[in-house]
Amino acid sequence: MKSNERLLYLMLAGVITLWGLNVVMVKYLTVFPPIYVAVIRMTVAGLCLAPIVYMYRQNLKFRKMDWVLLAGVGASSIALHQITLATGVQYTTAGNASLILALNPLATAFLAMMLLGEGMSWRKGLGIGIGFAGVLIVVISQHGSIHMNGWGDAVMFFSMLMYVTGGLLVRKLVVRGVPVLLITAISQMFGVVFLWGTALSMNPLSYYTGLDVSAFQWGVIFVSGALSTALGTIGWNYGIRQLGASRTAVFLNGMPMASLLFAALFLGERLQIVHVLALVMIVGGVYLGSRTMPKKIQANAAGAAQR
Repeated sequence: MKSNERLLYLMLAGVITLWGLNVVMVKYLTVFPPIYVAVIRMTVAGLCLAPIVYMYRQNLKFRKMDWVLLAGVGASSIALHQITLATGVQYTTAGNASLILALNPLATAFLAMMLLGEGMSWRKGLGIGIGFAGVLIVVISQHGSIHMNGWGDAVMFFSMLMYVTGGLLVRKLVVRGVPVLLITAISQMFGVVFLWGTALSMNPLSYYTGLDVSAFQWGVIFVSGALSTALGTIGWNYGIRQLGASRTAVFLNGMPMASLLFAALFLGERLQIVHVLALVMIVGGVYLGSRTMPKKIQANAAGAAQR
């Protein structure tokens, strides 16, 4: 392995570790209203990503549909995703939340087939089935008995779907020639505007400024917004540019394990056998669902379809 590629792998591993830690940090911040956690974290991320907009200031002449898609990314994968993430972790564990979020690649493959007309192989179908089964096991099994933690897990599932929806819109924008980093930065700005609009429609600004936030909690907010969201997204997009989307997506398999370990370390959540079983099933499902068939098999399949 070349030294540059090794450094790239280490960077992506760091990004996934940050994202796994982020679920735990949002769980820790549930002492505050969910909309406050979402809007403050995303505002910090938006400020960190603002220089990208300045760098691309000569390339901001988009078509009307591009702006609509950018707003859609901001509304779905940023505003709605962050609000439901902050809400969902109030009613479920950080471990459950991370496992549900780990369905991202499988849900993307399924929705891309339904909405974008992408092909669905038997391997992808099997991967989706195994991954969903793994999540089902962990969300209905608590402390060795069958118990449905419906509200929190359902909200987390919706949060994951919102992020996937934004990803599908990003695909459309990339095909239309919009740079990935610019998509990230501008959609973040849209998301911040939507979040502040929602927050101020619920309570006046004085309500949020009057909340008592300790220095340590501000530190958690900064790490979550600046490092996990802003820097993490830039690193992830750089990885996609260097390795391609499919090879980069493999690193997502490590996010649930990072969240489970951090939840056990910082929140005192117990690691159970069911979490390990679910993790193995999700990782296996993602591997099957994201793995491409060898070219020879693809050629044979194409030939069979033509016959």
